[in-house]
Amino acid sequence: MQRFLSIALVGGLLLSTSTACANNSSTADPQASTESTAAPPMTTESAPDAAMANLNTYDQTASGYPVTAQYPDTMAVDGGCGGEGCGFFFTFKPQGNALDEAEVHVFLPAGATTGAEQLPFVTGPNGLMENNGWTVDSIEADGSAEFPYPWVETVINFSTDQEQSGHILLGQAEGQAVQVMLLYPAEMADAYWPSAKVVLESLGFDADLLPIEASQV
Repeated sequence: MQRFLSIALVGGLLLSTSTACANNSSTADPQASTESTAAPPMTTESAPDAAMANLNTYDQTASGYPVTAQYPDTMAVDGGCGGEGCGFFFTFKPQGNALDEAEVHVFLPAGATTGAEQLPFVTGPNGLMENNGWTVDSIEADGSAEFPYPWVETVINFSTDQEQSGHILLGQAEGQAVQVMLLYPAEMADAYWPSAKVVLESLGFDADLLPIEASQV
């Protein structure tokens, strides 16, 4: 699957974010500070033992990247900061099935402070949904019981013509707009969610590095 998923949501140019992130990650290896850690407090239902074992930590705050998270060793992470903001891709290591195209993509747009500012770049003309030919199935404007995280304000549920399902979580943390895209094969939802929830439930934002100003990246 081409990395068109990183199309810029600021001005519809997230592709430049992906390019800039790749350039930054070449100088600061996202895996460099990965280490095994204990699992965060989670329920057995949301994170079965298989997904809880051998967790790694992503932490590049020393390089100025404002996101930290845990992820199982069946996943890898890549990303960094560029002109449009900071983006981080949590993807599955090759498994030879549709899960290879699944991901958790965390995007912090420069110069945006709330999720509401991001909504037009997701659902509006020339936005993420329209550019990728994806279909918005529903929008939950007041958060969601499925995603009970304090930074989530709006949940956009969507589907694709490639039998994929997805969600865009919009909100804010530490005065910074946060956008997280969850994309997975519909027939492999049970395999995707335990790992994705490890990332979501451990996702942290460094107040000392936020918000991201347009002039600083």
